[in-house]
Amino acid sequence: MLTWLPQLTGLDGIAVKSPATGIVLPLSAHPDLLYNANVLALALCIKLQHGTLTAPFAGHYSACLQSNRRLRFRHSSGLTAQLDLPHSVTNSNGKGMITLTHTDSMVRAGQPVVKLDLQYLQNDNSSCYAVLMLLPHPAIQNVFCAEHYVEAASDTAIIIQLNNK
Repeated sequence: MLTWLPQLTGLDGIAVKSPATGIVLPLSAHPDLLYNANVLALALCIKLQHGTLTAPFAGHYSACLQSNRRLRFRHSSGLTAQLDLPHSVTNSNGKGMITLTHTDSMVRAGQPVVKLDLQYLQNDNSSCYAVLMLLPHPAIQNVFCAEHYVEAASDTAIIIQLNNK
């Protein structure tokens, strides 16, 4: 489960960079009922403010689900971060999303993987949200986040604390 704090400064742990630029918010802020029902324990949403999406860490990158709107990043430790893009991506007939990196490839931390045309995807004047989640991993003890503005590839989205061995 995510622990929400006023800020992330001063915490020990592994800082995971944001794959998107925007405002980090609890899932309850997401307009899609599937996400805002709070059934995903290690997930948050990002209200997108820029279209370039980046790898949060070095590892294996893949994309799947309805026009590749689900981006997965798998670290060599087995940690997997998943970014679900708005449903409007699947309705855009490829016009709202440009792939910058081939799926099923190795990526560097901060490497751009997808470019979204937010103006095209926001044709009904609603905001675009992405969902960032960590898939369960036995080494994770705690995950911390805070409501704040983040820039892709440079600002921390979450901090992970690992189990003591």
